[in-house]
Amino acid sequence: MHLVWINELAHGKGGTERYVGDTAARLRERGVRSTLLYDVRSPVDPEYLSLFDGAYPQVDRPRQLRELAPDALYVHRVDEGDAILELASAGVPVLRFFHDYKIFCLREHKYTAIGQETCRRTIGVGCYACLGFVQRAASGPSPVKLVSVASLRRAQRRNQGLTAHAVGSTYMREHLAAHGFDRAKIHVLPLYAEAPPEALPGPREPELVLFVGQLIRGKGLDLLLRALAQTWTRARLLVAGEGNQRGELEALSRSLGLGARVTFAGRIAPAELPALHARARCLAMPSRYPETFGLAGIEALASGLPVIASDVGGIREWLEDGENGILVPSGDVGALTRALDRLVLDDALAAAMGRRAQATHRARFLPEHHLGRLHALLRRLTGEEAT
Repeated sequence: MHLVWINELAHGKGGTERYVGDTAARLRERGVRSTLLYDVRSPVDPEYLSLFDGAYPQVDRPRQLRELAPDALYVHRVDEGDAILELASAGVPVLRFFHDYKIFCLREHKYTAIGQETCRRTIGVGCYACLGFVQRAASGPSPVKLVSVASLRRAQRRNQGLTAHAVGSTYMREHLAAHGFDRAKIHVLPLYAEAPPEALPGPREPELVLFVGQLIRGKGLDLLLRALAQTWTRARLLVAGEGNQRGELEALSRSLGLGARVTFAGRIAPAELPALHARARCLAMPSRYPETFGLAGIEALASGLPVIASDVGGIREWLEDGENGILVPSGDVGALTRALDRLVLDDALAAAMGRRAQATHRARFLPEHHLGRLHALLRRLTGEEAT
């Protein structure tokens, strides 16, 4: 089978790009040949491109697809305009994985601009009250651009015509269905994490809490900092990630008197994360954004690390409250504070949750679990395997 991957970026810094590269490399072991078509404006990482059998910038998609003659297309992040129509006309099955809410939310983040509350509604005229239709323009003479409900609905209709859709959680499947997508064409493919190396540094630091993610408002690090300032314990926080709000969050940390208890470590390479997981007591995911899956949490479970997370999006599909972690209401600083104290103070509870976390990963979220489902789906779509 020859699979052409469509994605904007040609490097592995983002979660979507890591998934695309890692999965293409793993499918090769199953006899799948992979070619990447990426945006001509993307920075290129030669090491990342080596994960594919071929990789080319998108300069003339219809012609390139004719010449590549793939058996199927696997679409990820892409321009939602003419690109979807071109891909749908390629004459081969097209599978689209939805990693985010780009065509399901005017501001793409799925939490309100005013009040910063997690949003669970379908797109509609009421979304204009959120003011998310006014966005920063990436280029052009104007510093802002306007996004309309009509344009998102048009993008949704174009995507609905594709052969099949993939999502990481049943939550996201229902979100697509609520927007008119055919449930029969939506396939839930939970993401995966590699089991960590057996020899990792130890022992754990009982008061160390880990945050891994972008430093943007949707990830809720500001809520975590406020909760940390209210804990009974002297819990410490290590922040692994970068983002446009780093300066603001560092200033908040200082204003809360947390300077000595919070370390901003910057972006951490994926290969270095298991060592951090092995040191920490728990991972905190205080998201406002309704995570479409929450891969950072699965990576923590793989290392036997309990997770404290907001009860949003697809998180409860892998986090069992009181078993392998603790769920808290989104935006509830008090509940987050109590959860931190509970895990930091109770060694036995943290150890038991850690064992169950690792068991959850081994039972449901190993690479072979995802790869088996994806490969079987691709074979059905291409006719290699009877439906």
